[in-house]
Amino acid sequence: MIPRLYHKGTLAAEAGVIAWVAALGVSGLRMDGYPISPLWIAAGLIGGFLLMVWGITWEMRVDLTPVSEKALTTLHWFGLHCPYAADLLQRKPHPTWAEAFHVEEQCRKRANSGNKGDHS
Repeated sequence: MIPRLYHKGTLAAEAGVIAWVAALGVSGLRMDGYPISPLWIAAGLIGGFLLMVWGITWEMRVDLTPVSEKALTTLHWFGLHCPYAADLLQRKPHPTWAEAFHVEEQCRKRANSGNKGDHS
């Protein structure tokens, strides 16, 4: 399995979407006659919305900051198998998140195109 670069803003936004969907599902149960307080539904919708907004805001703010040590470790792993990551690590000691996500995408495309050639 190829490791992935995750950022806490992305994870928070995804958790917000899950909370939003769960709140909508619970509201459907309420409409079916289950005794669920509208406050719980409102709390789920508001909490999910806040998580989504915070996650998106975080991603926009830190896109140009250096990656964390955990992400740098993942980039070193990519560097063993992908020349794009190896080049990025040689240019700068700590690439930005934007550069890291771009290189990850390039390495995944390269790996996928290589895998398609193996199965022909």
